[in-house]
Amino acid sequence: MSFILSAFLIFWLQTPGAAVVVGLDDGQTLVVENPEFSGFIEGRSREAVLVYRKEKFHGEIPVNTISRIDFSKYKKGKPFPLMVTLKNGQKLEVQSERRDFVVVKGKTDFGIVTIKHPDPLSSPLKLSTKKPNRKDDLTIQYLEFPAS
Repeated sequence: MSFILSAFLIFWLQTPGAAVVVGLDDGQTLVVENPEFSGFIEGRSREAVLVYRKEKFHGEIPVNTISRIDFSKYKKGKPFPLMVTLKNGQKLEVQSERRDFVVVKGKTDFGIVTIKHPDPLSSPLKLSTKKPNRKDDLTIQYLEFPAS
């Protein structure tokens, strides 16, 4: 009995973790293992969910059912338009809900990274009632969730 349990534990520990391929605006791609998301995608690895809005309804899609998320053209003061491709091939045009950013944090081949979208590196402080134009602060072009 203990042999079977030991074999199961060894197999379970060797199972590769979830990963996400992050396509950056400059053409670079990063493979982030065991990602942690915050913003309009919330959670860790396979348990994360995309919080979205489409016309007159709101919803959540588990990332383990998503194949790819493409970030469409940004419009100042509006939610992020997203093209979500599900693993079954279905495509959905949705908008980000609640939060207007996403952060991906996790391990890569060269260490732990944090990718913010948008990433305002040094925006000047000023009081305003209008939302800032973050067009120049965008970093992520797409997120791809390979089959595990």
